[in-house]
Amino acid sequence: MGLFEVEVTISNPAARERSATAKLLVDTGATLPWIPRSTLEFIGIAPLGRRGFLLADGRRVERETGNVILTLDGVTIGATVVFAEAGEGSVLGATALEALGVAVDPLERRLLHRDLMAMPAAAF
Repeated sequence: MGLFEVEVTISNPAARERSATAKLLVDTGATLPWIPRSTLEFIGIAPLGRRGFLLADGRRVERETGNVILTLDGVTIGATVVFAEAGEGSVLGATALEALGVAVDPLERRLLHRDLMAMPAAAF
């Protein structure tokens, strides 16, 4: 098994022409995507809040969060992202992976497109 990256387009929801492309590490252990602060500021994303995060080494950190549009392989979603500081990794977290409708194949180091799950209220 191994780590792999995917290329994602990150856009400003208020001005979609303001966008950047980034390679993000696929990380199902991270809840939210971590995007470099410099990239987010370049496309005009302002922080909306601050959240606490538990890192893999057990440390707790607080980081600013904001909203962007992510596009991967022609699929576009709105996503909350973390403003990653210099030296921190750029990752595509579990919530974005699920919303994009992809599953991770760690053996082949690729994403598999799938249908989203739904449970309409009428099914109860």
